[in-house]
Amino acid sequence: MRSALAPLLLVPLALGCSKLSGGGAPAGSSTTSAASATPSATAKTSAAASASTAPAASGSAAPSSATPSAERGIDSVGNVPAWSADKAGATAKCKAKDAAKIKALAKGQDDGLSAGTADVAKLVADLAGDCRSAANDLATALNDGGYAQYQKKKYLEADRWWRAALTVRPAHVLARYNLACGLVLAGKNKDGLWALSELARAAQDGDARASNMLEKAKSDDDLKAVRDDAAFKEAVKASQGGLVGPRKEPETATAAAKLLPKDFREIQAPANWPGGSTITYKPAILNVWTWRPDDKTELVVTTIVDDPAKLGQPKGDMNMDYGGIAVFRREGGKLSLLLAKKTGETFPTGVAGAANGGVAYTFDEPCGTLRGVLKWESGHVVVKEKSCRDL
Repeated sequence: MRSALAPLLLVPLALGCSKLSGGGAPAGSSTTSAASATPSATAKTSAAASASTAPAASGSAAPSSATPSAERGIDSVGNVPAWSADKAGATAKCKAKDAAKIKALAKGQDDGLSAGTADVAKLVADLAGDCRSAANDLATALNDGGYAQYQKKKYLEADRWWRAALTVRPAHVLARYNLACGLVLAGKNKDGLWALSELARAAQDGDARASNMLEKAKSDDDLKAVRDDAAFKEAVKASQGGLVGPRKEPETATAAAKLLPKDFREIQAPANWPGGSTITYKPAILNVWTWRPDDKTELVVTTIVDDPAKLGQPKGDMNMDYGGIAVFRREGGKLSLLLAKKTGETFPTGVAGAANGGVAYTFDEPCGTLRGVLKWESGHVVVKEKSCRDL
């Protein structure tokens, strides 16, 4: 398990629950980065009955009518919402009403959440209101608070924090995975397997982070008690793992960055931009995967950040930051650019194999979590990506 305070980077898998903090660094950097492939400990609360049935904040995820599934009541934890994809929320940027409280929650400092007596609906109203991004920040803080309980081996308390995170945002994949681990560690194997089956639904719906975490589940010691169960084996089938990676390749990263289009380095500034007529960037490759869509083709998939110095830094109300994904062909040790695409303000935090040999990726925007799929068709990379309008 992992906590999720900041944008996630992918690195080799580690066993068990480990905390994620900081934005990571590009390939070749000495700064330690953390991974969405290695799940984050999501804070979850076994809130009281009133909280367990509380609706998510306006604009945060609600159960999807396209993939209905019932919530599950778990003894000593509470009612856990079924997984559902994020729905459209307000795209305007907004912040939590009490930053100090969010920080305290991220440290696991709330006795009511640990005991399962907190009113999660009131917590959402007090800290997020109808601000979607603030509700997402709250879910992440609850995730981190759950990790704090996990570190103390207080697994039932951790499960309550993680349940609270999912009450705020049912689409929080990290919380879903960590809840599965925490339930198994608390001796609630059937409930843990249910949580994994919900994660499998997310993976089948195209969530790359869910696929990565199901891959992680195969070697996570927190789940060893259920690894031989038929339900576990069925759930991890949904991982759709098809890529080799992620990894750091400094030489490849340097060569690939030089091939990026001009608009990844410089754009014309908007009329009201305070810094002059142009905006310049220092794009860097974060992680590298090998993608072999057929036995004759070797492709390299990379995630991109516009400037590694900005990783982990707060974004202002006015910024022109971007993240991206790119695909290169590798032949005879040389790279050629096939596709480079910006993914809004953030780089993809989940990249995984998709159905039919494709690649799925996931990134976050103020409106919610967006997804894209790369496919190899007739010697070309074809991309299909959702926008905020599609949520």
